[in-house]
Amino acid sequence: MCSSLYGGGAERVACRLACGLSDDYRVVMLYIQDKGQTYPLSPGIETFAIPRFEGDFETIMRGRAAFVREMKESLKIAVAVSFMFTMNKLNVWTAEKTKAICSERNSPMKRDPEHFQEIEGIYETADHVVFQTETVRSQFSRKVQDHSSVIVNPVATSCLRVGGRRRIVNVARLTPQKNQAMLIRAFAAFHRTHSDYVLSIYGEGESSEELRALADSLGLHDAVQFLGHVRDVHSAIADAETFVLSSDYEGLSNALLECMTMGFPCVSTRCEGSVDVIRHGENGFLVDVGSEDQTTAALTRLADDAAFREALGAHARTSSVPFQPDRVIGQWKRLVKQALDEPSDV
Repeated sequence: MCSSLYGGGAERVACRLACGLSDDYRVVMLYIQDKGQTYPLSPGIETFAIPRFEGDFETIMRGRAAFVREMKESLKIAVAVSFMFTMNKLNVWTAEKTKAICSERNSPMKRDPEHFQEIEGIYETADHVVFQTETVRSQFSRKVQDHSSVIVNPVATSCLRVGGRRRIVNVARLTPQKNQAMLIRAFAAFHRTHSDYVLSIYGEGESSEELRALADSLGLHDAVQFLGHVRDVHSAIADAETFVLSSDYEGLSNALLECMTMGFPCVSTRCEGSVDVIRHGENGFLVDVGSEDQTTAALTRLADDAAFREALGAHARTSSVPFQPDRVIGQWKRLVKQALDEPSDV
């Protein structure tokens, strides 16, 4: 159960997980937004879109819950795995004869602080909750933690970093959470002494026009590139020098894990997820959330010290073993077997 089959890190992980589980089980994907399909699914995986309901939010959620309940019953679903809070809520509401496994993909304490108590209550009644990092799990009550696991994202990349161009990349939705505005301002300061570098931003979102205007106002017309969504982003960024994650908060950034796997030297804010996988100065570089000065200094250090830059990238790649798809999908398979009370040989 996920919001859509289009775009987004959670959607990518959900589709990858569905493919992995389909080796052993009949898998059905249930989603809300029918915007097309970005990520491939194995043959035999059935997909169903929840119909569009009209009215206020409560009316819409009641309609969705009735549909999900009917689907679970008619399809004889034994275990339902849901991603992100709307689907997690629907999953728990309609559990009844179905085991409900909820997957938290963000940092709700920062994303939805006003709804945190409600989120915690939903997770307390789930059969199991999967977090991406220990940092986020620790935000929840002992009651939630006692029936939870930490499973990182499975990461598969189409190529390795080759470098060669003086290009800094950011891959993320263009939203306030990702704070590309801070990155653009930090890059502007960096660019004064490193004018041969460009900043390439991949992604789309509601902050697009604001970010373009900011880059123009700082005189970075050609130095900041807005490249939107590309189908094979790994090939598109492989020639770059450095990856930067500028988010104010995260669950665990897929883009960061993918760039570490590719062998990128990575700069990230000290947000959830990043602090769980980056050892500062060893396999990546951490800066304080929102700090333009520290980001500028990190970019300068990496640009001016090629040996340090390449060492970070090499260590990032060797530390990415826990993200390998077979290993991560194996953890999910053990969890599903446990929910079904099956002996596990995975």
